[in-house]
Amino acid sequence: MNRDYTNEDAAFGLSYALGCALELTIAVWLLVNGENYRPFSTWLAYYLFVQTGVVVLFGFWWYGCWAYERHATPWYLAGVASLIGAICVALDRLFALGFQGWDVALSFSILYFAAGYGIWRLVRSFVIRSFNILLLAVSQIGAAWRGELRH
Repeated sequence: MNRDYTNEDAAFGLSYALGCALELTIAVWLLVNGENYRPFSTWLAYYLFVQTGVVVLFGFWWYGCWAYERHATPWYLAGVASLIGAICVALDRLFALGFQGWDVALSFSILYFAAGYGIWRLVRSFVIRSFNILLLAVSQIGAAWRGELRH
């Protein structure tokens, strides 16, 4: 099968995730703890935020196209929602940003949404397969009743 978005390209693109995580960590650190380097630290932090934001948006689009080719877009969106929630919680734990109330609730709701969506898809798949097996069994019983089965 000839695809525009190959698995090799997807694996290579994941190396940029480490760089983006490092840039975001440095940017948050500069905003929270960089008082000695003001105003340069503020400008550098915002530059890193913008640069990382552009790379992350392009990556979300590219991997969205990659998932679309494989008919896995809902799983991709659930994974992205889960990742966003986990990043929010990790940044709060790492830098003690002081998320209060709705911030933590929002990040955990994104995680719960992704987990709930995944569970719903698994249960739905199980029910559909079970129904297909039941339908096949009823069909075989009907064929046996009519004498159409061969041994």
